[in-house]
Amino acid sequence: MYKKEITIKRSAEKVWEALTHPEKMKKWYFNISNFEAKEGEIFDFVVSITDEVGVHDFRHLFKIVEVIPNKKLKHTWEYPGYSPGISTLTWELTPEGESTKVLLKHEGLENITDEDSRYFSKASFTAGWNDILKEMKENLEKE
Repeated sequence: MYKKEITIKRSAEKVWEALTHPEKMKKWYFNISNFEAKEGEIFDFVVSITDEVGVHDFRHLFKIVEVIPNKKLKHTWEYPGYSPGISTLTWELTPEGESTKVLLKHEGLENITDEDSRYFSKASFTAGWNDILKEMKENLEKE
């Protein structure tokens, strides 16, 4: 499991907007134009990565399983065609004065990781989430 907590100098409402509104999400996360934070909604998008071998398109599939506005967003995380397993991603927001504590948990990583793959190793997920959280914090705090 990946688990990390950061503090962002913005209200929980502002962090929630960045986490759930497509126009704000694409600034620090992924470009999911049809994203809607509603239980049962399913989102499918592709992330392209170019390396020395060429271009790799990785399909992502999410299903929203829990939404508590300004507090919690939980969804599944799958890579159809690359990994047979399913993991779960949970974002928890806790107000702290004028700031918000953001807890990110990615559970079930063992279901989707492949230590022989540079893109699906546990180290790759850890580096990716660390970068995403850094981008989230920087993007929100400069607004």
